[in-house]
Amino acid sequence: MSYFSIDESIENIKNPYTKKLFKEVYSSYAMGNYRSATVMLWSVVVTDLVHKLKELDSIYNDPKALQILQYIQTEQTKDPKSSKWESEIVDKFHKEINFFETFEVANLEHLQKMRHVSAHPVITSTDLLHSPTKETVYSLIRNALESVLTKEALFSSKILDVIFADLNAIKDTLVTFEDRERYFVHKFLNKMPNVLVAKLIKVLWKFVFKVNDSDVKANRGINLDILKVILINRREFFLDFLQQEKTFISDLKLEKDLKDALLDFVLSNRFIMNFFEDECVQTIHAIIDDGKSAKKYQLIKFERIVDYIDYLVTTDTSNFVITNLDIIENESIENNCIEEFKNLCVYGYCQSSSYAEADKMFEKLITPHLSTFNLAQLKTLIDDANNNSQCCDRWRNSSEHQSVRTTITTLDANFDFTPYSNF
Repeated sequence: MSYFSIDESIENIKNPYTKKLFKEVYSSYAMGNYRSATVMLWSVVVTDLVHKLKELDSIYNDPKALQILQYIQTEQTKDPKSSKWESEIVDKFHKEINFFETFEVANLEHLQKMRHVSAHPVITSTDLLHSPTKETVYSLIRNALESVLTKEALFSSKILDVIFADLNAIKDTLVTFEDRERYFVHKFLNKMPNVLVAKLIKVLWKFVFKVNDSDVKANRGINLDILKVILINRREFFLDFLQQEKTFISDLKLEKDLKDALLDFVLSNRFIMNFFEDECVQTIHAIIDDGKSAKKYQLIKFERIVDYIDYLVTTDTSNFVITNLDIIENESIENNCIEEFKNLCVYGYCQSSSYAEADKMFEKLITPHLSTFNLAQLKTLIDDANNNSQCCDRWRNSSEHQSVRTTITTLDANFDFTPYSNF
């Protein structure tokens, strides 16, 4: 049997009021009042389920929760003394909200029966009130804690419908990734058990990379952001999902929007390539090589950023795509190859094929890193740029190249610029 502690579980009870009530149950159990503990335990379970319904309704706008609450209110209005709705609440949580597994329902039905025989006299019995054993009550308490009291209301798989409705409602209000991450983590993700997160990841993956109808297309942007949020905040679990669902994620859909969405996602998370089946990897490589955006996605084919940098500086410069600069720089820092990145910056500028490109390359590649270049990199810069008229003859070169010369003289006051007349 797996480890279990009532004391530790009490701290994991989600609702403060439930926690307070359960301490009465535990007190009765500890004092040997097993009949009282059983009767109170059922009341605590029912109370907690009602609180969960109210949370699902008020915070998450779950229509099914509201429907069950209205049913309870109707039953109480018809007959305030009737406990009929208590007998049905577990079944409704199971069938209408998908909150319970079948074995959990059986355990809670057993608790209800034990509560009945402990609270209501049986005329034909020698002992009018049944007194359960210590072991029985311990088992009832454990089942109640694990099946109900320590679960978030969001355990329901039906809550996925609520989540997607909520995301659709806020997509035009919260437009930055940071705002969406903060909102989703606080409202949903922090309260979602892994079993529900797995279901959410699978549906998001389907909506973003496999389905292309009009409703899904309208929400692809925010769905993709939420997929990234889960990857960032539940990384290890996300990787476990990819491993377990290798066949599912390897079933590629090659419509342009779906293909581009997948490539963009993998571009920033290339480790995902390790989870695809081999045939899928080969297909992705073929798409990259044959597509119009091949230069942008070439990076996907390289697991190590230093290998990609080497590829760029040893092949035609047209393979270098400036839109990947942030990825290259960030990974170069993370993988301790920043000098290789700075060599790439020098290379990229010196291979400029037009004045406009040189203007752009200097601004993006040289200016942000100029103060960090070493003397060898600066010498390569002026060597190669001096022989490229697109770098030296453009209108902006005088002031920009002067900044390079100034930087060089701070490292070597006697540096000879005579050979570099164009620069």
